[in-house]
Amino acid sequence: MTARNIILSSLDLARLQDLLITAKQFAPSNPAILDVLERELARSKVVSPEEIPPYVVTMNTCVHLIDTTTGEEMKYSLVYPADANPQEGKLSILSDLGVAIIGFSVGDTIEWEFPDGIRRLKIDMIYFQPEATKDYDL
Repeated sequence: MTARNIILSSLDLARLQDLLITAKQFAPSNPAILDVLERELARSKVVSPEEIPPYVVTMNTCVHLIDTTTGEEMKYSLVYPADANPQEGKLSILSDLGVAIIGFSVGDTIEWEFPDGIRRLKIDMIYFQPEATKDYDL
């Protein structure tokens, strides 16, 4: 896996750091995904919510993905664990795919190691991003 250049809003960063603290306190064991998310947060470029470009995947963004190997298309909203519901397309940030897409931009292809192997996913389109509509309370 190559190094990723990701962008986060300062608001998402603060909320995700709080989530990590809580998840580590209450997790029966320390799931590896928490460590992966923590590393991604530590190396991200952080900007104010107003400075987030409208083509970057942030929390509560609805995104269209394409698996470049299989051609499979997916549409997800990236949400906090309490709001996750795979049947409704609500993807938890504490999932492999959630951590893989946070901070990436439309047009980027992500190469990420999932439990079933490495996958290449292209961020094809963003349907909704809260920062683009100046909705910082989602």
